[in-house]
Amino acid sequence: MSESGSQDLPLPVIREDPNISAGLQAELDRCKPPLRDFGPAPNGHPGFAYSKLESAAVAVDRGRLPVVAAVHLIMRLLIGTHELGRAEKLAWEYPFTYRGRVCSLALMKFGLRLYLQAPEGADGRADADEIVSKLAASARLLERNLLQSLVNDQVSENRIIVHNQVGQLRGMYQYFRDLAEAAYAGDGLLAERFDEQHKDSVFLKQFRSLPEQQEGFFATIAMITAYFSLLEHLLVFALSVSDFDPAQQSLKDFIGLRLLEKYKCLYNVTDDQAACGFYNRLHEVAEKWRNPYDHGGFDKRGGALSIAVPGLGAIPLMLSDIRSHPTFHFLPERETSFDEVTTLFDELDAWLRQGQLGPGIAWADAGLNISFEAERVEEMRQAVASGTFDDLLTRVSYLDEQMINMDW
Repeated sequence: MSESGSQDLPLPVIREDPNISAGLQAELDRCKPPLRDFGPAPNGHPGFAYSKLESAAVAVDRGRLPVVAAVHLIMRLLIGTHELGRAEKLAWEYPFTYRGRVCSLALMKFGLRLYLQAPEGADGRADADEIVSKLAASARLLERNLLQSLVNDQVSENRIIVHNQVGQLRGMYQYFRDLAEAAYAGDGLLAERFDEQHKDSVFLKQFRSLPEQQEGFFATIAMITAYFSLLEHLLVFALSVSDFDPAQQSLKDFIGLRLLEKYKCLYNVTDDQAACGFYNRLHEVAEKWRNPYDHGGFDKRGGALSIAVPGLGAIPLMLSDIRSHPTFHFLPERETSFDEVTTLFDELDAWLRQGQLGPGIAWADAGLNISFEAERVEEMRQAVASGTFDDLLTRVSYLDEQMINMDW
């Protein structure tokens, strides 16, 4: 008997798999205690997602079972049930029993669904939270005993999928760019507040440009930071069609490099005049605008620092070069901040897509995740070399859209 007074049920019996070693089986056995009330569904059970069997459907918060691979392992290797296959808007469904009640777990287009067949007069939802809690407990054991070492091994072999975040990153960049445009045009929030606070002042027109320039500058700094983040993401995708060797080099090490270090790994800044020009301009923007405002207003040149000399006052560390520092002016002019920077970003965007590594950028622009497994990288490179990259991109985009929408 358990502490709760209920009789302990035997653990699910899993058919031996000749491909599972004794050591792996021992690790799996350590993940089974939370599942002692679970078992495989009767043979031939059709599940509930598309059958006419009466059941209660409960939406499962994805945060409770965030690793779908763990769910597959639990169902197949620990509970011993089978997948019913996919259908319209259904990726998979596993039928199982919980304390004798037939249930199923299904991944639908809009999330996980737990189905419970309720006996007559019983509440089919009563066990839902308990079922999910026990599945989650087993999943945590799997992560600790098996999946973490699996992840480490796969990462060391560059068998990594990079999730595409271009849409969100470009959206942030464009958002702050639009904010800056609106602010400099006099349509920003600070200008609106200024109008409201000084609506009866005769000095309104004379000083209204100050909040316009101030908000434009604020948005410009945010825009620059957002673009650098977007660019860094794009360079990881460009790596896939470079001379990167998945068998010898580490993707994680490359991701850990700073932006301009990534750029130098991919583009020849010594011999390629265009690559060198963009590198120098990016470096100037980073040092002048991005880095100081990422680090408390301080930069390597000491533009925010001075020394005090009795009788002379404060002497800037940069001496006369302080004229080129953002703090020299009350507010930097639009022409030296926003206009110059956006011109650089637009020119760089076009150049990146026209160059040798353009197909990697095109893959990112298509919104596709990218695998750095050696065979996938080789497939992309062969497609580029043979002139069939567009065909590959179209095919993978179609399959990706089909998977997302579950239109099988």
